[in-house]
Amino acid sequence: MFRIGEFSKIAQTAVSQLRYYDQIGLFQPDHTDESTGYRYYSTNQLPELNRIIALKELGISLEQIKVMVLQDVSVQEIQGMLLLRKAQIEQTVQEQINHLKIIEARLKEAERPESLNFDGIILKSIAEQPFYSVRKIMPNLFDTIHLVTELREYVPDVAGKDQLGPLTIILHGNAFSIENVDIEVGFPVKRSIERALLLPGGSEVKGRVLQSEQSVISTIRVGAFENGYEKYAQLGRWIENSDFQISGPAKEIFIKPPSQGDPEDCVCEIQFPVTRPTTPV
Repeated sequence: MFRIGEFSKIAQTAVSQLRYYDQIGLFQPDHTDESTGYRYYSTNQLPELNRIIALKELGISLEQIKVMVLQDVSVQEIQGMLLLRKAQIEQTVQEQINHLKIIEARLKEAERPESLNFDGIILKSIAEQPFYSVRKIMPNLFDTIHLVTELREYVPDVAGKDQLGPLTIILHGNAFSIENVDIEVGFPVKRSIERALLLPGGSEVKGRVLQSEQSVISTIRVGAFENGYEKYAQLGRWIENSDFQISGPAKEIFIKPPSQGDPEDCVCEIQFPVTRPTTPV
């Protein structure tokens, strides 16, 4: 048996924390000397204490922990909670990293001198194309990743992998937006698909036809999405110095989608449909 100070060293837990847990009936000494009031703890209590502290560090309230201790929640169940919490934290960290990358890309573009270098930009026409897609309002652009993952997993079973063209994202709306994004994600297909597909997340994939475009301005982005700022600016300068104007939503066509865990391993064609105005702008 150990007095509370000694046990705090072995358990690596503050005395004040042990006293508070005793006070609220969450974790009590193995024995209390009635004559002296000294609390005595045993190393046999370490598993229970570590389980309590693990639950607390996962953000669970002490009241909830008391109930869980009474229910004798297992270490395996706590490990499951830990994995869920770990995934949540990793997602938050990744979102913050993406945010910093956006800031860096914006600053890089701000430092770049304006240039009329239009290398890599082409003007072409696009034929009519069957398209198997889902269109919805996404809370933010990064949520599109989950939708894309579902599409890449389930659509090939319906359409046939050999029938699919490159993953294509169409950015609808009259203006760019980070939140509540009107976005369409799908695949050009070799033949029309009548059957609708309900994804696990609740989105419905349906067939439609992408209309032909007489004039489309296009360039290639290599690497992560933040590399697109330079390419969009380059397209904008080309349009501004031509007799064309934007006539529809931008498309991003993933010639090589990013591999798992490596957003830099990506090749994407950015397109804008353009037209010559019938009256002076």
